[in-house]
Amino acid sequence: MQIIPVISKKQQRAFKKFRRRLYKDDPYYVSTAEFTLDMLLYRQTAFAKSIHIHPVMGVEDGKILLAALLIHNPKDDYLQISFFEALDGIGTQVEIFLQYAREHARKLGLSRIMIGLNGHLSYGVGLSLDMHAPNTFDSTYSKPYYAKYFEKYTKHELVAFENRPADVIPTLPQRRTGVTVRKLDMRHFESEMELFREICDRTIGTTFLFSPTDHGHFFDLLDPMTFFLRPENILFAEKDGEVVGFVFWHPDYNEVLKKGKPNSLLTIALRYTLGKSRIKRVKLNSIGVKKQYRTVATLALLREVGRYVSRYETVETNFVWVNNQNSMTANLGYLKNVTRKFAVYEVEV
Repeated sequence: MQIIPVISKKQQRAFKKFRRRLYKDDPYYVSTAEFTLDMLLYRQTAFAKSIHIHPVMGVEDGKILLAALLIHNPKDDYLQISFFEALDGIGTQVEIFLQYAREHARKLGLSRIMIGLNGHLSYGVGLSLDMHAPNTFDSTYSKPYYAKYFEKYTKHELVAFENRPADVIPTLPQRRTGVTVRKLDMRHFESEMELFREICDRTIGTTFLFSPTDHGHFFDLLDPMTFFLRPENILFAEKDGEVVGFVFWHPDYNEVLKKGKPNSLLTIALRYTLGKSRIKRVKLNSIGVKKQYRTVATLALLREVGRYVSRYETVETNFVWVNNQNSMTANLGYLKNVTRKFAVYEVEV
């Protein structure tokens, strides 16, 4: 098998067609992650332009067997294997690809590789370990057999939790704390996204493998979503005029989208407009609170979210690192039920 860098537009099209063929008619695959892939493959954002991206395909006898993006963020000390896709039953060829990735990492002066990141934690993370329902919006999905290719390497596990809002919201303690909660100001979206970025870095910035972000990171990421976003989807907690935390939640738009087929922004908008009343799941995408306000501001934010999610049947988190004891304890205490499992694999160079 030969590893071929993806450089030309023809090669980029072949890269994407290979991925789409793999997931064609897959009942668990909703294609919204392809927008993130496009951001990286075509370097559409300031973030994508600031990092090293080396797309490759593994080709044998004229047939594509695997594809991936090799990514290095200068702020990280590891190489990422992102958007890894491969046919089943090609373990030998995957090892050839990993040797190529090791050599690429050495050229960059790196001593380890992380498999399952997609550029940044905010862009999605983890290879699927199991899947019993279609991927939620802003969560990754990969063929479950991918994990078998890397099972001999160090595994870092992640999980998603779920429960019924009706079983969670009433259990939140009522406390008078002086913390106030406000909605996103859509009239000043760009500056609000910068505030969102800053509070993310100051709170969840300590999360395992989280990289500090630069100005405009979340504006570039969420600006295409302004049609879907409502002011209440991003809430800020404030204390004495200081922003001390945030929560980002939204309906699971994937529930009304086509499975195993491409979805354009136009089809997503149409299907959401016509079918949003059928969405039964709400996604608790991310929450971050400064350490000294962690209890009071978290409760204030979640109680405010509770005002908007009572009509949904299920609330599901984004990924939670199993090695994050504080997040695991909080989620086990309130949401309780693990619904999905993912992994990131670490390879020494």
